Amino acid sequence: MKIRRLVLLAGVAMLVTLGVALVTVASAAPGSAGDPVKGQYIFAAAGGCGCHGINLAGYRAGGAPFGETFAGPFGSVPALNITSDKNTGVGNWTDTQLIDAIRNGVDDGGNALFPIHPSTTLHFMSDADVTDLVAFLRTVPAVSNKVSDRQLNGPVPPAPPLPPSPPTSPAGGLARGRYLATAVSDCGACHTPTTPQGAPDMSKMLAGGVIPREGGTFEIGPNVTTDNATGIGYWTQQDIVTYLKQGTGPNGRTADGLMGEVVAGGFGGLGFHQLTDADAAAIAAFLKSIPAVSYVPKAPRPASAAAAAPGSWEAQFQAAHGRAPTAQDIADRNWSLDFFAKNGRPPNEADWMAYWLQSRP
Repeated sequence: MKIRRLVLLAGVAMLVTLGVALVTVASAAPGSAGDPVKGQYIFAAAGGCGCHGINLAGYRAGGAPFGETFAGPFGSVPALNITSDKNTGVGNWTDTQLIDAIRNGVDDGGNALFPIHPSTTLHFMSDADVTDLVAFLRTVPAVSNKVSDRQLNGPVPPAPPLPPSPPTSPAGGLARGRYLATAVSDCGACHTPTTPQGAPDMSKMLAGGVIPREGGTFEIGPNVTTDNATGIGYWTQQDIVTYLKQGTGPNGRTADGLMGEVVAGGFGGLGFHQLTDADAAAIAAFLKSIPAVSYVPKAPRPASAAAAAPGSWEAQFQAAHGRAPTAQDIADRNWSLDFFAKNGRPPNEADWMAYWLQSRP
């Protein structure tokens, strides 16, 4: 449950088709500068924005305290420096530009932060909360770290239309829990599986996902629906509250891996353990409202021993899917690239279905 390390998409594909620039939507929250103290809480409730590193200075080879880089069929994307450094970070960005980056997935030049940034989640963060969050980010110490440019294997798809962002956030109850889990903390990035096309499979919302990690390994985001056998249906709301705030669950289960980091916190130790009791209870109530889905997420098999050229699409495919691409995989990719070049947009579900019907016996 987190924004943390969001997925190497495509095997990480959760955001490849969705994390795009929302340039058609109003970009800035109205009003004056926000409250950095309130923004610090929103940052903690978001899991500490761990993709960007413990120091929030973005990716640098060598790991902590610096952030991560993501690889998949889309290419390679390093996490950006979001400290207040004026040369390599966001110190020269205006509040409007920072809000656009957070909620609409565009940088200070209007370029899409594609495909990792979870803009279709954070887009629904309220005007008040995002303004406070920006005020908090202004307090982050500057770290000089120039992050290399992303390397994409194809054009950036156009932005999907979305409604305006909300002016305020729910004050409590189930609505508050849904807001924190789906507009601030992006639980689905790790706990919802993906379709073959890389989009979240909402028929299995929060039923468990697979998160590719550095070095070709994978981590499982478990099923957190109310299914008793494969999910957490047998957990009480208080069990969930304790897990979120203390990292311990029923039967001695502990939060480790990415979830452990989200609970403990990254930058400044800010994480789920700082949730108020009311907010933790609201998230628990929301999770108890999720329909039961019987599903066990499984990591792909180890990649083929046949090594592809480092950095190539084939190597990225192997890392994401745990196998070498077949001739059909390559044909599908080429068709999708040709389709985009001809039509100016990526193929949708109907386009893929028509293609599959024509290309398969």
